[in-house]
Amino acid sequence: MKDNIIREEYSSDKKYRYLICQEDKYFEVWLQKRITDEYMGPDWFTYTYIHDYKHVTDSLERAIEIGREGLRNLTG
Repeated sequence: MKDNIIREEYSSDKKYRYLICQEDKYFEVWLQKRITDEYMGPDWFTYTYIHDYKHVTDSLERAIEIGREGLRNLTG
């Protein structure tokens, strides 16, 4: 997981989320999906990166827009 997360937001069903990380003078937007494992039990879950959904932008406002659009694309 990234150490410099400045914002995260979840889809309404909590199956997806986006993270915004600040790197020097730009922002990275990472989308993640929730995964479960039957072996670990019904209450266990974690989030894993969706590698095709990383974006870089120069403003926090634009990063939030990109993250929200990503969630809309994933959840329909």
